[in-house]
Amino acid sequence: MIAEAARAFGHRGYQNVSLDEIAKSLNVTKPALYHYFKSKQELLYECHNLSMDIGDRALEEAMTTGKNGLEKLEKFVLIYIRDLASELGASAVLHEYSGMTPNDRKRIMARRRQFDLRLRALIEEGIDDKTIADCNPKLAVFWFMGTITSIPRWYRLDGDHSGTDIAQAFVQFLVKGIQGRK
Repeated sequence: MIAEAARAFGHRGYQNVSLDEIAKSLNVTKPALYHYFKSKQELLYECHNLSMDIGDRALEEAMTTGKNGLEKLEKFVLIYIRDLASELGASAVLHEYSGMTPNDRKRIMARRRQFDLRLRALIEEGIDDKTIADCNPKLAVFWFMGTITSIPRWYRLDGDHSGTDIAQAFVQFLVKGIQGRK
């Protein structure tokens, strides 16, 4: 339900999609949808939580399987883009904050901040192990996450490239731009 809502919000805009339309696309009644979500705002909040869950899983997998900072970063980007595209259709809803309640928005922003700090630590690890060029970790994270979060503006599930294709290309671009010199 959450992924379907994220796709609908992303393709047509949060303000332009009703719960009736989401229920219809899921082939359920509106009361059935209300059984799980009290409001469209709550559904939007859960869309953001799902995207954060995808990011957390990608980062955990990368941290446990990568051998050094750069390899962990490569794995994170590959897994995150691939999974975000497949689970949410790389939904543009991830840019929509105004539709959430102030409390939900605050919780999502706090969660994003923690995620950002973990990514910065990963960049610092790569700088320390010389697999990532000396750089400002904050700006590096802004750079590659800004690129990743731009994907929903142009990505389509039925487009020319799969989420995996895009992830592999972005990893190549990232590595060439951030790899330390040996």
